[in-house]
Amino acid sequence: MKKAVLVYQGGIANVFDVDCFNLAPYREVRRLLQASFSECETFARGLKAAGVIVKSAYCNMAGDIADQKWSSDLDNAPFSDEFRVVGTTN
Repeated sequence: MKKAVLVYQGGIANVFDVDCFNLAPYREVRRLLQASFSECETFARGLKAAGVIVKSAYCNMAGDIADQKWSSDLDNAPFSDEFRVVGTTN
């Protein structure tokens, strides 16, 4: 594994193993974890410490977001005051 994306979603977050940093729908992803913001942030920091390139994004959709559009504009996420970005956003 070389790349991962931490995706914030409402009150939860997801960490995905990705082949490329594509924010558009219909990408190849493998969900590694879905949990609270802090749990996913800790997991993503561990991946980063192990040498994985980590980027952060958000998706303001309900349900499974693996095939939804993600955004790297974290400042405009409606819940941005509740998370601590891991890695880069672009």
